[in-house]
Amino acid sequence: MLLNYLKIAWRNLRKDKFYSLINILGLTIGVTCGLLLLLYVTDELSYDRDQAKASQIYRIVSHITEPDKVNRWSSTQPALATTLKQDYPFIKNYVRFFPYGRVMFRQGEKRFYEDDIYAADSTVFDVFSYKFVEGDPRTALSQPGSVVLTEKAAQKFFGSKSALGQSLQTNDTTFYKVTGVLEDIPKNSHFTFNGLLSIGQNERSQATNWGGFYLYSYLLLPENFDTKILESKFPQVYDKYIGPIFKRMGIKVTYELQPLTRIHLYSNMEGESSGNIGYVYTFSAVAFFMLLIASINYMNLATARSAKRAKEVGLRKVMGSLRNRLMAQFLTESVLMTVLAMVASLLLVLLLLPFFNSVSGKEIQFVELLRPQFLLIVLAIVVFTGFISGSYPAFYLSSFEPATVLKGSFNSKGGSFFRKALVVAQFSISLIMLICTWIVYKQLGFMQNHDLGYDREQVLTIDYQDRQPRAQYNALRNTLLSNPNIREVATASSPTSNIGGRVIFTVESNTGLKEMGFKPVQVDYDYLKTMGMKLVSGRDFSDKIPADTLNSVIVNQAAVERMGWKEPLGKKVILGSLPQNGQPGPPTTQVIGVVKDFHQQSLYNPIEPMIMLCRRANSVIHIKIQPQNVDKTVAFIGQKWRETYPDRLFEYRFLDQDFESAYHADELRGRIFSTFSALTILIACLGLFGLATFTTEQRIKEIGVRKVLGASVSSVVLLLSKDFTRLVLFSFPIAIPIAWYSMYKWLQNFPYKTDMGIWVFVLSCLLTLLICWTTVVYQSIKAALVNPVKSLRSE
Repeated sequence: MLLNYLKIAWRNLRKDKFYSLINILGLTIGVTCGLLLLLYVTDELSYDRDQAKASQIYRIVSHITEPDKVNRWSSTQPALATTLKQDYPFIKNYVRFFPYGRVMFRQGEKRFYEDDIYAADSTVFDVFSYKFVEGDPRTALSQPGSVVLTEKAAQKFFGSKSALGQSLQTNDTTFYKVTGVLEDIPKNSHFTFNGLLSIGQNERSQATNWGGFYLYSYLLLPENFDTKILESKFPQVYDKYIGPIFKRMGIKVTYELQPLTRIHLYSNMEGESSGNIGYVYTFSAVAFFMLLIASINYMNLATARSAKRAKEVGLRKVMGSLRNRLMAQFLTESVLMTVLAMVASLLLVLLLLPFFNSVSGKEIQFVELLRPQFLLIVLAIVVFTGFISGSYPAFYLSSFEPATVLKGSFNSKGGSFFRKALVVAQFSISLIMLICTWIVYKQLGFMQNHDLGYDREQVLTIDYQDRQPRAQYNALRNTLLSNPNIREVATASSPTSNIGGRVIFTVESNTGLKEMGFKPVQVDYDYLKTMGMKLVSGRDFSDKIPADTLNSVIVNQAAVERMGWKEPLGKKVILGSLPQNGQPGPPTTQVIGVVKDFHQQSLYNPIEPMIMLCRRANSVIHIKIQPQNVDKTVAFIGQKWRETYPDRLFEYRFLDQDFESAYHADELRGRIFSTFSALTILIACLGLFGLATFTTEQRIKEIGVRKVLGASVSSVVLLLSKDFTRLVLFSFPIAIPIAWYSMYKWLQNFPYKTDMGIWVFVLSCLLTLLICWTTVVYQSIKAALVNPVKSLRSE
């Protein structure tokens, strides 16, 4: 029986090649896009799941509540994890990662900068199951002066030779022995590194530090452990260890346990770059809608062509065929078409995967499609799409009465209303995606072109890495300024595009001195001028007033607003907390200027209250150059750097590159969304084209009669187009409110956002209409130009 169904289905596919092609093409595009999007979604959902103890590992994050704001940090104090393990024995283990950032290593004559270097407790390999290529995970970091490298880092230093037992030297002449080599950390890990150092004296000296939040702490808990038990202990930890430090400042510290496998998609800590479960839902919905629209195409064309199948159904019923057998036949046809589309889609995925990886920033391999769980998804798509697309035609076509259709009195308009509803649904989905794509790019453009409060163009930054070479900064600066292509040179403690951290200052308020957290940044005399920042009151730091390095600070407008100062100049700022128990107090300064607010990080973060301190020769050089002869200017800077620091590598970045990299992930998601939005519209247009073709075929004699009676080509085109235009117009009041609400909610994630603007909706609607007309008008004109003699010949 099944073989017979398949034979008949294959014959029908070959009989109506045009409609089969449209259906298979639409389904192929829909299934291909669905598979690619599902590969993206499964990759996002796979983060950290390769860890053997993933269900038992939790990251501790901090919530710091000040009287006027709440800070959410993924970092904790050094003493927290060790104290928790000591006080609560049910904790199986812990590990802390101390960030070293970018470190220059030497191996003989070779010198390389390596990013993402951390110091870690020796327990790291008891908690995380990183795979060793060389070395013993039980002892790899147990001794001081040890380093474990990834394969990529080890090959950089030692080539094809074994790295085990080799030595590396850092800038500060510390030597590390390579005690292990790991497989490269998978890309689908929320936390990656290129090297782990053993805990040194610096880290051990911080063992009782409860004041600084700068490292990452992970706990290994028993299987199926109720985390609420441990979280209920955190208030006691605060009262016993942290309260004596922060309570008098009005600062409350609480902690939260984040399951390892939820960090990538569900964490929203400050300054953390991670995924977003909202995008997973969005792309899953897009995949579903693309399959749905492709299915709608099939339903529309199958029901529109019902007149051609009516006599077949009538004859089958007269010959004794039951309705359920007829339904099975029509469902077999739709499933067969879906299987053919799936085969074509798998080939397309194989061809398009490299391009998709470049667009999405992923490194997905085709082998992922062959995993059992994904093969189940492929099977589910075939079943879902085949049955959804074939369900209504099966019910509708199998319901025909044989007496009616065999007498020739069958009216094919029975499914007309449903077809129209499906077309409205198609274009509603397409319009929603078009509007959303437009607003996503509008927001990205807004963030990239927003006034930052400083001039980021043509600013080159160099990180000193450590304090030792800064003594020669003035000589380097003077040499650089001798080049007419170099406009300004200044230093700061952080790149202007990424000023992080927060420090307690004691600040004069309208009601007395208050201990509060502010962003600190150290700058020199030339910084504001180099970065094009504006003072709204007071003066800049001056090298003619040496005392500025001791007793002067500049604040931003956000700090003035936070403190409620009407006259900020002269206000007292103590560089630290108030002294306790007769201890000497930190230096006292006063506000000498107020700088116009500027963005210290990307526009994902609000501008925060900031205090600038005047210091010479800070860790990051900012060099403002002319836009002409950039390559020659950079070569000149490199030459002078190497002459000044012969043992230091010359590596630099442009500030605008750092700025743009902050939006890279959203740019990639925007590209994915816009590409698949365009393909969704294409699938809808394919269905509309097929429907328009069939409609004009049905009305060809009517068109001939109208032309004989004097109708013009334009009036015939208008006649055939108006029904489809009406359907697209019906989609507008459905799509616009949904798109507006979705984008309104999405924009709430941004502290600085664009306005949606009515013109986005108007232009999107006009573009949808234009696409509809372009699709339909071709067939309408073709039908209108047919000689009426040919169309009426059979009469």
